[in-house]
Amino acid sequence: MMVLRKVYFIIGVLFAMVFLTKTFFQILTHSVSLTELLMWGALSYLSFAAGYIYPQFKEKDERANFIKQKGMQYTLYSVLIYCAMIMFSIQFSVVTLPAVEIIRILISLTIITTFSSWVILSKKY
Repeated sequence: MMVLRKVYFIIGVLFAMVFLTKTFFQILTHSVSLTELLMWGALSYLSFAAGYIYPQFKEKDERANFIKQKGMQYTLYSVLIYCAMIMFSIQFSVVTLPAVEIIRILISLTIITTFSSWVILSKKY
């Protein structure tokens, strides 16, 4: 059990190092891509959060299933709100991004929301 938590932590550190390196060099070259940085940050967060909640989810009991189900329910509502916000911002020309960038943002926000809700619910229950 502790070995897998350490593996998640090591992967999280590697993703964080990639995130920080990309941030540093993008700032240095004046070509900052926030959507790319958001994706690397979300992957780093995913690894750390998965390492944190792994002991609770390892046992497939009612508590773990409840946390997963409730977390996915919260994520569904959040993703619907994200989609509505993106749709309105495109409709009213607040944001003009290519479809690939919008999908990257949506995937990153989904990852962050899912794992945040699982961490919060695992502390609560």
